[in-house]
Amino acid sequence: MAAADVRMALVEGEDGDGLIVEEDSFDLDRNPVTSSASDQVVAAILGTREGAADAGLRLSSIGVTWTDPVQAAALRDALAWHKLENVMLVSGFLAAAALGQAVGGALSYARTAVLFIEPDTATLAVVDTADGSVSEVCQQLLAEDDDAAVAEVVAMVAAAESLPARPDGVYVVGTGVDVAMIKPALDAATSLTVSVSEEQEMALARGAALACGNAPLFAATTAALAYAQDLNDPDPLG
Repeated sequence: MAAADVRMALVEGEDGDGLIVEEDSFDLDRNPVTSSASDQVVAAILGTREGAADAGLRLSSIGVTWTDPVQAAALRDALAWHKLENVMLVSGFLAAAALGQAVGGALSYARTAVLFIEPDTATLAVVDTADGSVSEVCQQLLAEDDDAAVAEVVAMVAAAESLPARPDGVYVVGTGVDVAMIKPALDAATSLTVSVSEEQEMALARGAALACGNAPLFAATTAALAYAQDLNDPDPLG
């Protein structure tokens, strides 16, 4: 759930780790008189459930990722009002961490540095492949100048291999930024292999499905979950 659009992915498997069966996206109507953003997302959830049922599929859970805390709070209230169950709100950071764990497992990494880039901030964290635990969380407010912002992100990646919980590789997820454009600079900044999602626009939707399918695992990562639920806290892990 971004500020202007919604992307959806219907994923096989109770853990959200199967193939993408269907994907879709739509722009939010910005006219609050017509329909609020949260109501539009609720309608999309109901429509997805109905479509899955018509196709003979059962939705075990639904994950919704967000980048705007205010919209997330409104959606949480709307879900409660509609009494929609088995819907988990997943921050962009936590969705990226879930993706990082999955990628780390596929590449036989013990730990993966996950870099989540937004237009104004970048967050780097190390995700343990075995249990999904998150450590070494570092958030950087990015400069308004594009070149300066890229330099700040590059510095974060360069420092990753010196972290106490040294990762085996770096996985980059972005929203509202062109990750492919800055990847060469990231590659040059570290000896670690830098990987990006082939479908950046759908990456967070897939991450939400993974996090939702492994809700108990991620709920056990207390520090990461607390951080993910309050991105406005200047010292979320302190």
